[in-house]
Amino acid sequence: MSINYWMSRLGLGLLLLLGVQQSVLAKDFIVTMSKPNNLYLIDADTKAIVKECKLEGIMNPGILVMSPDNKIVYILSGYWENVYGVEVDTCNIVFSAIQSGDGVRAKTIGSLAVSKDGKELYTIQNRTKLHRDHFEVLEPQLTVYDTAAGLKAKPLRTFPAPRRITVMATGENGKVYASGHELFEVDPQTGKFSVKIANASWDRPTYSRPDVLAFWPIGSQNNEFMLLYTAMEFKDTSKKEVSKAVWGYETVNLKTGETAIDDFAPLEVIMFSGVRSPQHPDKLFGVYTQLSKHDLATDKLIKRVELPHTYYCINVSTDGKFIYVGGTADDIGIYDAESLERVGEIRLPSGGDMGVSTLHVFSRPS
Repeated sequence: MSINYWMSRLGLGLLLLLGVQQSVLAKDFIVTMSKPNNLYLIDADTKAIVKECKLEGIMNPGILVMSPDNKIVYILSGYWENVYGVEVDTCNIVFSAIQSGDGVRAKTIGSLAVSKDGKELYTIQNRTKLHRDHFEVLEPQLTVYDTAAGLKAKPLRTFPAPRRITVMATGENGKVYASGHELFEVDPQTGKFSVKIANASWDRPTYSRPDVLAFWPIGSQNNEFMLLYTAMEFKDTSKKEVSKAVWGYETVNLKTGETAIDDFAPLEVIMFSGVRSPQHPDKLFGVYTQLSKHDLATDKLIKRVELPHTYYCINVSTDGKFIYVGGTADDIGIYDAESLERVGEIRLPSGGDMGVSTLHVFSRPS
């Protein structure tokens, strides 16, 4: 055989070896916040705090999303009004948008998302005109920012938006998905809102309207926008007699745009947030006072364990082996995804609680 053949085989072997080494060296990190204004980058394997950023101002509520390269975290702060972009490895603030001004107060209730190319940031502004003797409620608006706009970012575009929009996510098709009285698909170039999944207007004659608690922008592990809902199922269309109360989920695949909606469990406990395993998307985990594991293929509860206290936000490791629960207090609980055994804990050194802050989990070379 020719020398070129053996050189090509050697080159392929080296590439495969490098790929294996990179996958071995990659590890999970967690990003979250705690009061009053502490941002943390945490090594999920060692449970060590890699970086602690003490930021200025009021960082409540600490809802956060990250750039696609996981280098910049965008934080909703200032009592729901301001957005800051912070480099997690340096603590440098590289973006800021003060949304209130000129006599108008703008509140963003968890609706924060970054485009898949990292170039644009999206919020929903719930606006109120502050007159001297009264308040005037204005129309909400979708606001688009250029993430490269620096420390005094102004909107690139604004569009009228429905009320009651909370958590959002972006698809690989360039669309924004927003949770409100319906789950909307939004074109951020034109501002057009269309119903992607019907909630208030769903065609389920024997059901009540669903109640959706949508607050934490999680689901990136499975590249999906997933929401949990509760609803009452009645015996018939008269809706006079309840058959059962149910938990359900609705999801948008952020790669393909495909949707699904389905009941999966009786309403026995409260769950504030839920995620699906990236390796086993037929398994759903939900959290509040208990940690629950559900089989979506059979609609059966696999296991439920009591927690030491309530946790608001849940996430899953990139390999699907561990469940992380946070929010509420100053500790992140670590659970084995198979057994739901508590296998570790990360205690934040500041002692401040995380409140409703997001737990974001990502993988990168260590």
